[in-house]
Amino acid sequence: MIAKINGTITDIISGGVIVDVSGIGYEVLLTDTHKDDIALNNEVSFYIAENIKEDEHTLYGFADIDTRTLYYQLTSVSGVGPKAAMSILSAHSSSEVAEAILRDNIGLFSSVSGIGKKTAQRIILDLKGKLVNAEEKIDFDSNDAAYKALMSLGYRSTDAKEALKDVAKDLNTQERVKQALKGVGK
Repeated sequence: MIAKINGTITDIISGGVIVDVSGIGYEVLLTDTHKDDIALNNEVSFYIAENIKEDEHTLYGFADIDTRTLYYQLTSVSGVGPKAAMSILSAHSSSEVAEAILRDNIGLFSSVSGIGKKTAQRIILDLKGKLVNAEEKIDFDSNDAAYKALMSLGYRSTDAKEALKDVAKDLNTQERVKQALKGVGK
């Protein structure tokens, strides 16, 4: 399995580039987010996701390993193939996609050409519990007393974090919980 490619761009093709690695040219398809970084003779490094079928072998390139991981997660959802996953990642950054999954934002996915409401719902349903890395990236202390209080009131972890995200941390616990509860109703 090819995991990463380092080389020089020799050709720019529709949807991607050809990268020369020690005399061998690899066709690497890219998301639209790479368009600004692409120029002939540039040295590049891509994390690779392979899609191997009976009649084709396609390489998809990503700037970082987190985006590649998100690509694999998206393609694990029934009805989301490599092209649909690349369309999603072309239209939105990996952090926007992860946040949309965590916040049940169906609109972000259904705004992408080829992704309908049912597919968007399936993406969120299938991936919501699998995005541990995205939840860890949200700067949050799970030992926070206000967070624990909201959890004891029956809030889901993501809802409690969302309620507390804009509440000042220098308030006492009781005041933080009150502020979070006021914000929940908005």
